[in-house]
Parts: sequence; C-alpha cells; structure tokens
Amino acid sequence: MLTNPYVFMGIAVIFTSIGQILQKIGSGRIKREHLRIGIKSIFVFLNPFIFIALIMLFFATIFYLFALSKLPLSIAYPMLSSGYVLVLLLSKIFLKEEVSFKRWIGVFVIIIGIFIIFNSGK
Repeated sequence: MLTNPYVFMGIAVIFTSIGQILQKIGSGRIKREHLRIGIKSIFVFLNPFIFIALIMLFFATIFYLFALSKLPLSIAYPMLSSGYVLVLLLSKIFLKEEVSFKRWIGVFVIIIGIFIIFNSGK
C-alpha cells in the first residue's frame, strides 16, 4: 500500500492538473443558457468533461489530505505549485495554447522554488 506522502502529493497534483484541463475543455462546450443561474445550470454538471473533472478534483482533494496528514503544511502547500508547471505543459500539448518565453521563465522559477523547498531540510 502506498504510504509515501510525496506519492500522494504527486497524485494530487496530477489529478488537479488533469481536472483543470478537462474543465477548460468542458467550459468551451457548455451552452450559454446553462450558465445562467437557475434550474438549467444543473446541465453544466452533465457535460462529460466537467463531470469527469469534478471527479478528478474530488480524488485530488482526497490524495492531498493524505499527503497533508504526513507533511508539514509549509512543504505541502508550496508543492501544489508544481501543478502550474504541469497545467502549462498540458495546455500547450492538448489545448495548443501559445506559451510565451516569459511564461517559460516563470515556470523555471517555480521549478527552482520547488527544488529549494525539497532541499531546505528541517
């Protein structure tokens, strides 16, 4: 059985990132009338991309809680920023989004920050 909190954190980040991509895809396929507040807005959740995204985000939360039970919050929360890197990569690959040089620099800074946090000791 998996008990490594870093594995739980990794799964949480992956599930969150995939959930974000699915939300983006699903939001582009929602009918305008379903976005109004009212009974028809329930149809937003019937969109398969949105529905699967919500399931992914639910399980991401569960895995994050498992990780949080073993890791200090001062380490666990910053580790979630690795999701920014993954979402950017997934957006470029699956959504064909343009990623500027400045954004790549920002991702590099995030990766450096994550590396520093991992190697900061106690």
